[in-house]
Amino acid sequence: MNMNRLNVFRRLDELETQNLHLQVMLKNVRMEGEALRGAVGDLLGMLENMIRPKPKAAPTPKPKVVKSKAALNAVLEKRREYARKYYAKKKAEKLAVTA
Repeated sequence: MNMNRLNVFRRLDELETQNLHLQVMLKNVRMEGEALRGAVGDLLGMLENMIRPKPKAAPTPKPKVVKSKAALNAVLEKRREYARKYYAKKKAEKLAVTA
């Protein structure tokens, strides 16, 4: 058997071993990179929570004042009066444009 052939097979074996070693190293580096990304994300989240102002507690709502029937009727009458004036003004504008 020729010695050159044996050297070729030995060299192939060494290259395959080296390839496996590099694949393992690459996998480890990728895992470390992912771990670092996660750690940086966690740190950014913590910093954001520290910087962002805390929301204030909502004020307690005041109890609603119950109005008398007369007060409610007065408010309704004011609204009706405003509506009459508003629509009368609109009607007058419309007539002025068409006339």
